[in-house]
Amino acid sequence: MKIVFSKHSRNQMVERNISEDKIISALSSPDKTIAQSQGKFQAVKLTKKNGKKYLIVAVYRRINSTKRVITAFLTTKIKKYLLK
Repeated sequence: MKIVFSKHSRNQMVERNISEDKIISALSSPDKTIAQSQGKFQAVKLTKKNGKKYLIVAVYRRINSTKRVITAFLTTKIKKYLLK
């Protein structure tokens, strides 16, 4: 699986202090994958930061064997994403 980052996703990762390794981990072994409209998906992975639980959400589009990351963010709304 090849992973490509859009310029927007790279900017968001810097702004939100999310490492590339964390995004790759979320895409490689997500706790949950949520299908969105028009071929987009969310890879959701539970993580800890400063002793607090967060979810990494990476929104991507699958093109053949490539995952193109559109954006990424952290959230504390664990139930909203993992218990849907």
